[in-house]
Amino acid sequence: MAPEPPHANSSSSSTTSTSPGSSQSRPPPDPLQSTIKVAKAIMNAPTSNGQIVATILSAYDLPDGEVPTSVTMSYFAETKSGICVSNEVNTGPPAAKHRDHANSFKFGSAAGSAKNAAANSASGNESNNKPNQLILSAPLPTLFESTIVFKLNYADTSKNLVSKCKVQTNLRVNEPQWLILNLDPEFPSSSTENISNQNERVYTSSASRISCYSKNSNSASTSTASLDNQPPTLRLKINLLGPHRPEIAALINLGNAWFGVVDVVTDTVVGTATHMVGGSAGGNNGLDLAKWKDLPVVKLLLVPTVPLATVAVVCAPIVVGVLIVGIPFLLPLLLLLLSITLTIGTLSSALYFSTRQGRTKLHHLLEPMYLTFLTTHSGQRIIYDVGPRPSPQSLAKAVLPTGMIGKLVTSLLIDFIGSASYLIPLLGEAFDLTWAPTSMILVGALYDDIMPNLKYVALMEELLPLTDWIPSAMLGWVREFGPGILEEWRGRGQGMKTA
Repeated sequence: MAPEPPHANSSSSSTTSTSPGSSQSRPPPDPLQSTIKVAKAIMNAPTSNGQIVATILSAYDLPDGEVPTSVTMSYFAETKSGICVSNEVNTGPPAAKHRDHANSFKFGSAAGSAKNAAANSASGNESNNKPNQLILSAPLPTLFESTIVFKLNYADTSKNLVSKCKVQTNLRVNEPQWLILNLDPEFPSSSTENISNQNERVYTSSASRISCYSKNSNSASTSTASLDNQPPTLRLKINLLGPHRPEIAALINLGNAWFGVVDVVTDTVVGTATHMVGGSAGGNNGLDLAKWKDLPVVKLLLVPTVPLATVAVVCAPIVVGVLIVGIPFLLPLLLLLLSITLTIGTLSSALYFSTRQGRTKLHHLLEPMYLTFLTTHSGQRIIYDVGPRPSPQSLAKAVLPTGMIGKLVTSLLIDFIGSASYLIPLLGEAFDLTWAPTSMILVGALYDDIMPNLKYVALMEELLPLTDWIPSAMLGWVREFGPGILEEWRGRGQGMKTA
């Protein structure tokens, strides 16, 4: 019989363990470290899958009247491990032939749905229940950098037609697009291949017009070509579906929670005020409760605001006179009061724009700018998880102006903020420590293409003492636009001499 093992380990463990109420209990977690840990978990969250959903509408102007068998969709993308190629998903045969258009077919009827469902199930696309809808799933960064290949299949494979669409160029996340794609032979001869390369185009369709984006032109032009001698085309609706970045999703959830709290508090306050006024008035003292319910919450602030505004207007001349006389001595106090006023104004504005009425006004004001920003490459990378996060300089470059006047105003503002530290001789230099990296990013975003080293000049100018007077941003503006302005004046001078 085996001897009983000693209990040294259990006794030692019992002596080293501590009770929850003992003095050796674990210290409370540091809130800062906990916040950093949560932020790292959000930033390092795994990439979610995206989807490309394409609805095939019709095939127009095919070479002959033979009925195609299906349309397939696949993608290929270059990754670090090589070229990634997806499985093909396919539709069923066309539902009907266009009556008013030769050699054209419509997709999307219930006909062929059973065959298409079986084909998609075999290819791993069980979620597709529509006969003319194709769905591909993959990590969103892979889809965003990929090229989609559509192929119109025939029983005779030598007649197959293909078209390619680069996702990053033609699609935006969670924004449906209607496309008309030119179809080229899958196995072209040398002569037709040259013609196809010269005329390769991607048509972007909307409800009002069809804009043609050609490789040989930089601008979009409305397609008004006649229906004669049209190349074969494939018409479809396509959408790139994908999630927000983890930090953007966290901000959205936090904002929705905050707006919900503000709405509950606002409804409670308005309801309580309405009930109190209605109870005191008894409903018979000439007070229209229906109008009181429709009264905005902001108008309630008129009760304390009107007397305060009256006192401020009366005392304004006295205050201005005192400030003119004692401004050299009162400058620090004025800056402190200005900071307090700005803080209170910012908090009040944030509270107002959190209400339903404020959110509606803010939505109408910011929606055009947000949609414009979302169409940029940097905007897509910031909002959606389509790849590496953009650098602060590329983000600033996406939102800063590019014209001569816009850059002039921005450069003057950058230099003014940098030299404003002279208002407070000692504390101003401390402000430069925080403004220096911001100035470097802004100057680099504005003039990195013209003077790549100017951003380092802006950084050192803000960090070193007594160098804030150097207009680093304006130096970049003069370097970019100065020669053109001088050349224009020279041309005008020569014209005046000739006259």
